[in-house]
Amino acid sequence: MPRRFGKYTLMRKLATGGMAELFLALQRSVAGFEKLIVVKRVLPNLAQDRSFIELLLTEARIAATLNHPNVAHIYDVGEVEGQFYIAMEHIHGEDLRSIVRQMKKVGVTAFPLEHALAIVLGCCAGLAYAHEKRDLDGEPMNIVHRDVSPQNILVTFTGDVKLVDFGIAKAGRSHMEDTGSGQLKGKVPYMSPEQAQGLPLDGRSDIFSLGIMLFELCTGKRLFRGASEMDTLKMIVEGQYPRPRALNPNLHPKLEQIILRSLEKDPGRRYQSARDMQAELEDYIRENQLKVSPLSLAAWMQQLFGEKLQQQRQMLQEGRQLAEVIAAQAAAEEEARHSHEGTSSGVRTKQPSRAPWIVMAMMGLVAAVGAVWFAMTQGASSAPTGPGVLALSSTPPGAAILIDGSRREERTPATIEHLPLGRYAVTITADGFAPFRQEVELTESAARAEIAATLERPSASAMGVARIETTPPGARILLDGADTDLVSPATVSGIEPGVQHTIVVSLDGWVTQTAPVMVSAGAVQEVRLTLERTPLAATEHLVTITTDPPEARVQLDTEWHSGGSPYVLRVPARRYRLRVARDGFRTHEREIALAGGEQSELRIDLERERRAAGGGGGGGGGGEAAAAGGPGNVTIDARPWCNVTLDGRPLGQTPIVNRSVASGRHTVVCTNPDSGQSRTMQIDVHPGQTTRTRITL
Repeated sequence: MPRRFGKYTLMRKLATGGMAELFLALQRSVAGFEKLIVVKRVLPNLAQDRSFIELLLTEARIAATLNHPNVAHIYDVGEVEGQFYIAMEHIHGEDLRSIVRQMKKVGVTAFPLEHALAIVLGCCAGLAYAHEKRDLDGEPMNIVHRDVSPQNILVTFTGDVKLVDFGIAKAGRSHMEDTGSGQLKGKVPYMSPEQAQGLPLDGRSDIFSLGIMLFELCTGKRLFRGASEMDTLKMIVEGQYPRPRALNPNLHPKLEQIILRSLEKDPGRRYQSARDMQAELEDYIRENQLKVSPLSLAAWMQQLFGEKLQQQRQMLQEGRQLAEVIAAQAAAEEEARHSHEGTSSGVRTKQPSRAPWIVMAMMGLVAAVGAVWFAMTQGASSAPTGPGVLALSSTPPGAAILIDGSRREERTPATIEHLPLGRYAVTITADGFAPFRQEVELTESAARAEIAATLERPSASAMGVARIETTPPGARILLDGADTDLVSPATVSGIEPGVQHTIVVSLDGWVTQTAPVMVSAGAVQEVRLTLERTPLAATEHLVTITTDPPEARVQLDTEWHSGGSPYVLRVPARRYRLRVARDGFRTHEREIALAGGEQSELRIDLERERRAAGGGGGGGGGGEAAAAGGPGNVTIDARPWCNVTLDGRPLGQTPIVNRSVASGRHTVVCTNPDSGQSRTMQIDVHPGQTTRTRITL
């Protein structure tokens, strides 16, 4: 690089994901016009996947309608020599995750409150615009971003805040559905409870995700961080959330109220729009006379990334000079070709370029699809309103509610208002009980209906069964957001028949997937899912270590892994001290360097120990015995969460995963500051092993 790609010059690669690669590119036109942009190019192995290309076009169609200072712009979509791409705004800045990492690198321990509020305010403004966006006919588009997370919030070096990657955003009236992939969209630690359960989403789901980030910026602690994706999903759906001031006593009570309201599990109690959340944040800033300003945010960013900015300026200058050489060569070749054509025919003609027509065709296709979609859905509107009311209760309470087969967010007892008059099929159901069904009709003379359901335990023959298999096996299984405590392959029994349920499977290092399932009474429904590896980040490495004998254990730095070869480990990219040990064999030790964004395979064959005649000491192996007296690891989780001390030394907030401690007996104290509950227990840590403890307060 640089090199030509259609009408753009690719300057350097920015990143490679599981579906596309990103390039910094230069667009040049007449009169010296030039602009830095980002080209998102589909990976070659996906270019033939029509469903993926349709998803790409959907992304472009949704994102191209958005034009707001806090939303990244889409400029172009097209194809160059069979490679599909999207050209988008180049944002000279850093994402929120990179900002936090740089802070740790330079020793900044707390995120400045005024800058945290500036970032969240910008996100509120961008989300409010997207949520309220209407099409050309004035109909609401009901756009939901669905992946509001630190990686998708960029702060520029001029103090602007940009929301990026509406690639998995979904317009509520879109004809394009994404259930075919079966993947749970979005970053799990930043999902709302309804998103974690596979329920229908609206803009309030994005507000919850933004509330998570406001919580973390103000407290310096992760809100949802389980030992696995499945544990994280359970924490979101079932867990008790800590109060922000328990972690940061200096936090203002009104700001805590704003955070807690954005994190309400019930969407009806959350902010009903991003604009409402923005208004309360602005009131808080004015009342407390905080200096929230893009200018101060820009100065802070430039100070934080000063060295990197200088390197970028130098790289850009070198790239522009090379781009000018490429452009001059291309112009000379074009001139020579025209001269040859003029000489051979006597008339100089210019052959029209096909590239603009390809782009126009692609844009035309998007427009045609949009027109067909509108024709099919014209007249459709957002949820209808009316005078009808359903008052629903059940024994036991807390049952799920389905109306005409669609699951509602409310649980019994509940009053559902603004229903159009007409006939409804109501189902009330709870785990372990047979569903209660009743039809009601709302009329002008009887616009309110009350249903009091008494749920009964069903017989086994009245329920359905699902057989869940995954490739690879070992994935944890959730049914409608509740953990089944099963791993695949497994049989999930006692499923309510005749209604659609959501199966979620999760395995560390693999993309969490969802699948709809509907079972019949007394029948077995087969569900087979093939998992895809989670795309490697630029800071991660996937290493496969095969050992002989396969029972050998593997240690990277201080962390031991057991269970048998091969060991597939996803670890931060850096240098490690590798150790492979097995009783009766010589221990293998070496240094390995694992590069970011790459995969590698290692095979380690251990040699048997040679023991002296008469059973004397061995010849320098050591095996697992060498670990005697060394450190071990502890993993501690708690329900509800707690602050942990080990022998009086603070370890932090649960969950605590694979923390290296000295072997021996230790005293663990788990305290929840919200409830004041505390529990003390003794644990034994063995050399080279992980001690797992789950505490219930």
